[in-house]
This record gives sequence, structure tokens and C-alpha cells, in this order.
Amino acid sequence: MTAIPQPKRKRARRDAWVIACYVVIAIFLVWVLVPVITVAVNSFKVPSAIFTSTPQLSFTPTLENYAKVFGELNFAQYLVNSVLVAFGSTALSLIFGVPFAYALARLPIRGREWWARIILFSRMVPAVALVVPMFVLFNQLHLTGTYWALILAHTTFNLPIVIWMMRSFFEELPPELEEAALVDGAGRFGAFWRVAVPLASPGMAATAVLCIIFSWNEFLFALVLSNQDTETVPVGVSSFIGSVSIDWGGSSAAAIVAIIPIFILGFAAQRFLVRGLTFGGVKG
Repeated sequence: MTAIPQPKRKRARRDAWVIACYVVIAIFLVWVLVPVITVAVNSFKVPSAIFTSTPQLSFTPTLENYAKVFGELNFAQYLVNSVLVAFGSTALSLIFGVPFAYALARLPIRGREWWARIILFSRMVPAVALVVPMFVLFNQLHLTGTYWALILAHTTFNLPIVIWMMRSFFEELPPELEEAALVDGAGRFGAFWRVAVPLASPGMAATAVLCIIFSWNEFLFALVLSNQDTETVPVGVSSFIGSVSIDWGGSSAAAIVAIIPIFILGFAAQRFLVRGLTFGGVKG
């Protein structure tokens, strides 16, 4: 019996590995996209077409659900509120988190590893344990129902993300560049602002996009700390859930409208996301 040559055996193993990877990716895409496609299709159906015993692939599309979202519900106000809260929280987290991350990465702070772990543990605290104390605090400060209440609340879980991600980005930067700036008389802040921040800008962009997504999808704080004028998109989507029934067509249309801005943001920031998430990778 003729033995299979070694190169052919390696090629066969490599081909099998590639096929297995494609199969896993295909399964993952089906798992992710099928619910989204189902929601998108249901958003164009009337209630009688949604609740058929067998799914209808052929139906007459209608914009009734979208008219309800932007007409009766005034969903545009929810979108504006979410934009203000998400971008405000992200900006506040970057303003305080980036310098803190740089300090943990570069300055000889005693016990900085413990500080970093404490910050990480603070991100693990469940929101349900914080929402009541925050409500009492913001109510005493007369901030309940304002944008600032939601911005500050969302900053509590965005700030640890910024610190941990940006710390790793700053640690990957060659310290010789900052040392050269110090020799030229730039000072520590000058080296941070003029050298480290521009070089870590892809990481900042990737971190900002993640913070915006987390803030955009947050529901509990938005439900408890807001009022009718400051409610965000998740609260708007939940308004289609009644005490005895659920408006599946309206909620599907609202969910699609909520997805579109984040999809556009991710597509527009794709170049920065790729550069940021691969920043510091080993290059051959």
C-alpha cells in the first residue's frame, strides 16, 4: 500500500481545518443573523401575518408599523435622547479614563496593579445593585429625569472599560518616544498629549465605539432614572409591551430603527475598529 506523501497529508489537514473554520463561521452567522432577519421581516407584516401557524415568506409588506413608531410613539425623540446620553457618557469616560489609563501604564504608582483590579471589579458589580442608591443620590441632587443622571450613571460602567482598554494600548507604545519628548522639554503632560494620545488614537476610537454601544443598549438605568422627556431607545422599544399583549409588529419596527444608527456607526468606524482592536499585535 502506497503511503500518502507528507506534503499532501499536510495540505489535506490544512484544507480540512479551513473547511471546519468556514462551517463554524457559517453556523455563527446563521445564529446571529436569523433573529435579526426575522425581526426585520416582522416589522413589515400586519399582525395577522405575524401570528400564522406557519411562517409566511410571501406577504404584502406594509409601513404601518413604522408609521406607528414615528407617529404615535414619536420614536425620533428616543433616538435624540440616546444620542445625547451615549455620546455624553462616552466623552466623559474618555476625558477621565484616558489620563487615568496612561498613569497606570507609565507612572510609578504604588500598587497600580491593585488599582487596576479594583477598577475591573467595579465593572462587574451588577446594575441592579447600583440603581437604587443612584436613584436616591440623584433624587437628592434634583437630577432624576435629566440627561445628566443617565450620563453619569452610564459613565460608571463605561469608565472601567476605557481605563482597561486604553491602559493596554499605552503599554504597547514604545516608551522611547515619550522619553525623547521629555528630553526635548515637553514635560510629562506634553509627552502624554502630543505623543501618546495621537499614537493611541485608533485604540481610543475603538474604545469609544464600544462605550457608545454599551450606553445605547442600556435599559435599567434608563428606565429608573429618566422621565418621559429623557427616555432612551430601549425604553421606547419596551413601550410596545402592554399588560395583556405585545405589539410585535411595532416592537419589531422599533428594534430595527434602534439597530440602524449603531450599524451605521460601526460601518463608518470600521477602519478605526480594525486598527484599534489589532493595535499592538505581533507583526511578522
